[in-house]
Amino acid sequence: MTLGSQKWRNAEAHRFVPLQELDLARATEQALTISRFDRHPESHGSGVDVASGREIAELMVELTADQPVWVGAAPWMDASDVLHLMHLQGLVPLEAGDVPWDFRLVCVISQLLGRTRMGPTTSVGEMAALVGIDQSVYAIHDALADAHFVRDLFDALTDSADG
Repeated sequence: MTLGSQKWRNAEAHRFVPLQELDLARATEQALTISRFDRHPESHGSGVDVASGREIAELMVELTADQPVWVGAAPWMDASDVLHLMHLQGLVPLEAGDVPWDFRLVCVISQLLGRTRMGPTTSVGEMAALVGIDQSVYAIHDALADAHFVRDLFDALTDSADG
């Protein structure tokens, strides 16, 4: 997820929720592999970049407080996950209509489909190449690398002279 607010435009926060706070009961092996869950620092005896769910939720409240634009490849998933974390920590009510912020969800995949006029089953990498972004240089399914990819796609789509 990339936040569109100028305040946070170049800010990065990379945190892992402690393993003991995660409910992995329904996680499939395939999902854990795709998300490269084995990168979690605690899996390797480290606490680097590990913060409590409460600390992460408070950071997200701060990041979203000034009504930013959320840009993502599936931003509704990010928004839903962040809202759920905030709710679990008692920071916001569960009903989306009662959250203390207003944001727009911008999907770069939808923008790419419109710009490239390619079919919806076309690979993201193929569409991204048409706007000058090489997906292969990003560590896909790595949260921070995904955010950089989305940011760069958004910039390529919004900064181009042909509108």
